Amino acid sequence: MTRIVVGVSASSGSPNALTAAAEEARRRGAELVAVQAWRPPRPPAAPGGHPPGVSRDVDASLALAEKRLREQVMAALGAATPVDCRVVEGGPRSVLRSESAHADLLVVDAPETHVGAPSKRLVHRLIDEVQCPILVMPPPRP
Repeated sequence: MTRIVVGVSASSGSPNALTAAAEEARRRGAELVAVQAWRPPRPPAAPGGHPPGVSRDVDASLALAEKRLREQVMAALGAATPVDCRVVEGGPRSVLRSESAHADLLVVDAPETHVGAPSKRLVHRLIDEVQCPILVMPPPRP
């Protein structure tokens, strides 16, 4: 089956990328996979090299990230569009590269930041590194 992977930004929700990916998935009769990179929270630092008195709740953090991704997808596409939502541990570059390894198309947002910002470099690196075509969607117009 044809597979379309869409990268979803935790900050913006990537509505343009989600909409374009969903339209392309409908056109091709493809599986749609929404992917978001996630890193577990770091434990708080403790003075003197002692273990921290407060632990981190990685499972709760992951569950919250999964919930937010589903909410972002629902806000952009509604309930009628079937989407496999995945929150994957790692940085955006490595997650999108690995998740698109068996995809027929990768859809991402164009960053809304200045030239040379890390997110612009991410898109350029992905273009060189992934094995499938990439559709880069422009940011929403004001």
